[in-house]
Amino acid sequence: MGDDEQESEVAEWKQYIEDPPANLVIAEDNDDDAAQAMDWADRHPRQVAEPDEDDTPAEEAAIHEIPGR
Repeated sequence: MGDDEQESEVAEWKQYIEDPPANLVIAEDNDDDAAQAMDWADRHPRQVAEPDEDDTPAEEAAIHEIPGR
């Protein structure tokens, strides 16, 4: 695809999402409740745990591969 490894990975990822294999369904999380969750966290600082060290990019964390039916 290209000489830049990251650019190639991004292009492959976009192609994978836009045209997934026939046996997979790509579903994305609905992030409508993100503001509500942040407001709750602001009001309850003691109940909010320290975040885990997770290096998963948000784009990957919000997408789930579901085997096709």
